[in-house]
Amino acid sequence: MAATSATDRIASHDDHTNRIIYHSSTDTVSSSHQQHEQQTPSGIIYRPMTWSDVDDIVTQFEATWGRFSSAAGTPASIVLSRHFVLHYLEPATHTILAERDGQFLGVIVCRVVGCPRLFPQATPALADVDRMLQDDPRGAQALTETLRWHALEIDLEHEVQANETTQGEIELFLVARAARGHGVGGTLWRSAMRTMREVGVTRYFLHTDSTCDVSFYVHQGLSCLISWYAAGHPEYGKTMADVYIYAGATDAASSRITKSQQSQHSTTHDIHHDGASA
Repeated sequence: MAATSATDRIASHDDHTNRIIYHSSTDTVSSSHQQHEQQTPSGIIYRPMTWSDVDDIVTQFEATWGRFSSAAGTPASIVLSRHFVLHYLEPATHTILAERDGQFLGVIVCRVVGCPRLFPQATPALADVDRMLQDDPRGAQALTETLRWHALEIDLEHEVQANETTQGEIELFLVARAARGHGVGGTLWRSAMRTMREVGVTRYFLHTDSTCDVSFYVHQGLSCLISWYAAGHPEYGKTMADVYIYAGATDAASSRITKSQQSQHSTTHDIHHDGASA
């Protein structure tokens, strides 16, 4: 995924919208020669998400992971994707969303211990979605499998004491296909690390699975705390993926940026994380 690295971005403030706009450093730099080569900024906007962004996130979640559930190819699939998104938003305390010209590009959702929830309305909304799934035979089956997956993740957290040894969690990390290779994922990730550091998080964890490129997390300095393999558990169904918990330090990303700038080389992988992948 060759792209302008997200580590080489410059932020400006839009006084009218109270948002931070990140431009590629090749768009706005001190060299007059490079300024001439790039006359218009990339225009990618990074901002906190709002409740009105939920539909766009659900649509992209479905496009990315809808095919992995037992409801794939049925009307219940998009409803199940909404369940997952609401499940991740329910405990969310911090979010960063990327967009350009009103088009959703990506989002990262974090939960920090001791911080207030952003979307209390996610709880009743999730209950409504689950009722819709239960009214559909394929949806009910997929919901049963999904709730079993959620329970498994909680069991794995207890086994490795994930919550006792960290102060935060990445609930959802999603980058739109159209945005991959353009530094969006890297910028979202580093912004989340910076945000968590600012509120006192030194270590965090996340859930991921075999539908994800977990090499991204290794590249970010995370280590795998536990692996659970579906092949040994046929009771979870044919669509079940292998499940992992990774953990890392929030200052790892900043130290890598320094090394990258010193070597004038960086690599950005745009992949996703979700707390319980579909």
